Amino acid sequence: MPTFKYQARTSDGRKRTGSIKAPSKSHAKSMLRKMRLVSVLIITNEAENKGTFLSKFFFRDQNGKIQIQLKEEQPKTKDLILFTKQFSTMINSGVPLVQSLSILADQQRNKKLADILRTVRTSIENGSHLSDSLEPFSGIFDSLYVSMVRAGEASGKLDLILSKLVTYIEKSEKIKAQVKSSLSYPTIVVFVAIAVISALLIFVVPTFAKQFNDSGKDLPGLTQFVVDMSNGLMDNWHIIFGSLIFLIILVKIYIKTPKGSKAKDQFLLAAPIIGPLMQKISVGRFCTTMATMLTSGVSLLEALSICAKASGNIIIENFILGIRSEIEQGAKFSTPLSKSPLIPNMVASMVAVGEQTGALDEMLIKVSNFYEEEVDIAVKSMLSMIEPIMMIVIGGCVGFIVIAMYLPVFDLGAVVG
Repeated sequence: MPTFKYQARTSDGRKRTGSIKAPSKSHAKSMLRKMRLVSVLIITNEAENKGTFLSKFFFRDQNGKIQIQLKEEQPKTKDLILFTKQFSTMINSGVPLVQSLSILADQQRNKKLADILRTVRTSIENGSHLSDSLEPFSGIFDSLYVSMVRAGEASGKLDLILSKLVTYIEKSEKIKAQVKSSLSYPTIVVFVAIAVISALLIFVVPTFAKQFNDSGKDLPGLTQFVVDMSNGLMDNWHIIFGSLIFLIILVKIYIKTPKGSKAKDQFLLAAPIIGPLMQKISVGRFCTTMATMLTSGVSLLEALSICAKASGNIIIENFILGIRSEIEQGAKFSTPLSKSPLIPNMVASMVAVGEQTGALDEMLIKVSNFYEEEVDIAVKSMLSMIEPIMMIVIGGCVGFIVIAMYLPVFDLGAVVG
């Protein structure tokens, strides 16, 4: 029998959540009514209801036609951006909330997002708020999204809040793309360098070594070292590559632990070339998130809590939670910022000015725009620094192997001379 998760309210308005087993959603609603609960939201518990094998690949669309889907595609960020843009436009045009969700659900190419929107619509029809209906789907609509929607409902400016959400999500995606581009280039170059050096040791060096052995002469120390490396790699390649794969798996497992995740985030902030870039990205994301939430009417303390979760870095998250704690004890927002090495003095000074003038959100927007440009410059600068360093390292390794292989030839030439 399927299991359904539910959100419901008691007769005195208190919220209740839980799970219930029933043949269908309608039976689940009936069972909740017998328990004197008014159902707000009922969704299938996917962890327990895996369905039949064929149900994973066949489904019916809104017209009742059977469609084939080899893999359930998770909603992507671009799907969320497009939905939020269209939702904002429809609300601004005066289209009712339920009707807007129905239209947008039918237009979605992503089946999962369409199903979520229909569930949200049903929840609203049962008397729930939009923000409460979005909350169970935290994998798509995170805490920041839900909080801003809640602020938009309270202020009556839902369309404007959704428009700001679009801008924020687009900026966040731009930052993620910059991080990936800044880290992917060095990673690719390192792998190419390892592949080139391995190819030299496996295919080129043995050819020279065989010729040298046939001559019967003793090899120079440098040449002998490279030949030994080649022989060791060819004889033990399965152990070496197996150990590397095992080490990578261990590192990935360690990074997923709290201690390992903290160590990784600390390393990224302290690394010689990548560190300054990661710090600028973290400061820019912090200012962007805070500015977006404060301009949407979210309180400072709530904005800091959500901003900490959205930081993506445990060191930054603990720092933001520390700021929140100090503000709760009566400190100004700018005071803990000025004490931290993570936040530049310029940011703390502008925040202090924003507090004094009552325009904190505007100051944070200016800082956010400034750091957006700074990140662009820092990424280009870092790549321009890494490129020659990588070329020197690769060229040095290849040159070392080539010189080592030609040393016996030079010695032979000296003897003949």
